[in-house]
Amino acid sequence: MPTLPPHVTLNWFEESVIGIEVWQFVGIGVMALLIVIARFAIVIALNQAITRRTPPDRHDFWQGELKRLHRPLLLMLGAITLAIGFPVLDFDADVEHVVEIFANFASTFAGVLVGFRIVDAGADYWKQIAADTESKLDDQLVPLARTSGKIFVGAIGGVFILQNLDVNITSLIAGLGLGGLAVALAAQDTLKNLLGGATILADKPFQVGDWVIVGDIEGTVEQVGFRSTRIRTFADSLITVPNARMTDTAVNNMGQRSWRRYYTTVGIEYHTDPDRIQAFVEGVRAIVRANDQMRHDYYIVELHSFGDFALNIMVYTFIGASSWNEELRTRHIFNLDIIRLAQELQVGFAFPTQTLHVASQVEGAAEVPEPRERDDLARSIEDFAPDGRAGQRTDTPITGGYDNG
Repeated sequence: MPTLPPHVTLNWFEESVIGIEVWQFVGIGVMALLIVIARFAIVIALNQAITRRTPPDRHDFWQGELKRLHRPLLLMLGAITLAIGFPVLDFDADVEHVVEIFANFASTFAGVLVGFRIVDAGADYWKQIAADTESKLDDQLVPLARTSGKIFVGAIGGVFILQNLDVNITSLIAGLGLGGLAVALAAQDTLKNLLGGATILADKPFQVGDWVIVGDIEGTVEQVGFRSTRIRTFADSLITVPNARMTDTAVNNMGQRSWRRYYTTVGIEYHTDPDRIQAFVEGVRAIVRANDQMRHDYYIVELHSFGDFALNIMVYTFIGASSWNEELRTRHIFNLDIIRLAQELQVGFAFPTQTLHVASQVEGAAEVPEPRERDDLARSIEDFAPDGRAGQRTDTPITGGYDNG
């Protein structure tokens, strides 16, 4: 059977379409196929590593992080394959130069994206671990580590890009040194905030999740960054406070309280007899002792003062609670118990009232007491003296008293 000469069989392979020969098209297709195969192989290898090297309860987490890496990884493989394989295709020198610059930029950009994804994966993993620890310091460091890692990766990527642009890095750094003074003067506030962030991390005046009051700002610390601290107010708004202010202003950390003070005054009616007053005071003390969420070694419940319309019982106690909701719930239970006690003892709570008495018109009005001799008044006074018989020298409780001593 006759055969065609080799130059005849390969003529179609050397034909060109839009200035590109067929074999060059084939080479580009082969490179694209190699990119897909390499990406597929790397993804499979990483999946196998996740399955074998990580605990089963972490598989979903790492699978999710790996999905975020797919596109940057594809871009990086494409740029590397283009940089290595394109010169083999024997294009014009100008075209090869343009493609080389594009491949260098694309590989650098893809490397930065991959670095960002790795930093995010590490920060997310650290965040999960930090959530299981008692310390809040690691919760504060997670966002700082994430930001620091991305700044570092971005700086390295910027250096590579400048090198690809044939910029002399040494000269650039020297030029930045000459302008450093001007930059420092222009960025004084930024530097103060950065130093403030370092001071917060070192002194730890508060942690993420603490309830703080800074000047007229009150809320829960949500994030501590390099430049600022974010506080979520109780109105659910987010306030960004520069770290310099956080270090220059007194920070009232309500979240670090071991006990939360509860001080109130209970007003009872003036016609309540002394024994019932004493019983009510001792009953409130007993309620304090019976509540597991309240401090038992220090509290004060006493007849405090004579108000305009009530006898004032001071209640000074402390509540052990980890959150404001828990504190309010303990107050709720404590106050309800006081109401039940008052109902049991038939002690009435006083409220502001005004009564106008006209002695000549009111039937049954109180009579004006008869004048008493001075000697008779003196004897009444002596009854309340140290050796008298009418006064109560000490607090004579009706029960054990339920004092905190």
